[in-house]
Amino acid sequence: MGVLRRHRGRALKPGFHARRLVKLLREKGRSLSPLTILTHDHPDPDALASAWALAHLAQALGNIRTRIVYGGVIGRAENRMMAERLLVPARPLRKGELAGVPHLALLDTQPPFKNNRCPPRRIPDLILDHHPRHADTHCDLALIDESVGATTTILAEALLAADVRVPQRLATAIVYGIGSETQNLGREATQRDMAAYQAFWPRANMKMLWRISYPQRSEQFFMTLARAVREAFIAGRVIGVNLGAVNTPDSVAQMADFLLTLEKISWSVVTARYLGRLHVSLRANDPGAGAGRLLKRLLGGGNRGGGHGMIAGGSIEVGGEVSEAVWREAEDKVINDFLASQELESAALHHPFRNA
Repeated sequence: MGVLRRHRGRALKPGFHARRLVKLLREKGRSLSPLTILTHDHPDPDALASAWALAHLAQALGNIRTRIVYGGVIGRAENRMMAERLLVPARPLRKGELAGVPHLALLDTQPPFKNNRCPPRRIPDLILDHHPRHADTHCDLALIDESVGATTTILAEALLAADVRVPQRLATAIVYGIGSETQNLGREATQRDMAAYQAFWPRANMKMLWRISYPQRSEQFFMTLARAVREAFIAGRVIGVNLGAVNTPDSVAQMADFLLTLEKISWSVVTARYLGRLHVSLRANDPGAGAGRLLKRLLGGGNRGGGHGMIAGGSIEVGGEVSEAVWREAEDKVINDFLASQELESAALHHPFRNA
């Protein structure tokens, strides 16, 4: 596979971070116990699978006791089904639970990001992530690999490198975590993602993967889907929608993925209101689109947004008790600024499905 990127002036080969992780767990062992593993809020399959894989690896290599926690809720039906059917050992964070924990690892996120509950000024023992490293990220050991499409891939490589036995439920989670993050290896997947996916595919439960992928959905989901289609606007090769209030921020990314499937469309942009914040998702069908950089700029820089070439997400604080006019102004600014970045104007918007 060759060299993927450079690390402090030297070539970084596939599995570099996996080997460092295995070495750390073997050498530190019980001195890292108990280890609290924190994912981002509203964890997706990549976060859940990678956190579970780290917990399994830590126990196998260092006899380290672990617990996996997250802020928010698991909102998307597929993600809830994954957690419930595979018995993923992750639970919601209790108030004040992270204060004074002896050892902390962050999975699929970094402390400066606005999507996790890492205590201010706390320096984690370990970070494992595939998102671009933030300038303010500090950690005892940060294993951040932007050259893979999923954080789970790093953990899968570590399990293989350590020759650790992986039970079927965890193997199924790994396959679904990588597949979900890369849309079944079709979006921003590398040869390493494919190799990890293929290594654990024979060990996974195919029937369970099917059930997770096609769960029963709530009426609320269909109401959100109907609103996304009915209120969608098109300008040039851009489609988007302001969803208004939603019951889970997972809906934003889900609708952005769905709208991008419209023929002749290159970009989708979706906003929604949740707990006083305006959540935004960008999707592109070009790997070189620079969605992450663009969204960060649209949201004013800092820690408000980021992502990769084809996918990006973020949010800005609007306020819980503000007027409808304030919300609309925030939504319009994001959409208008995005359209301007594509050399389009809001006057070009039309709503083709409102009267369909």
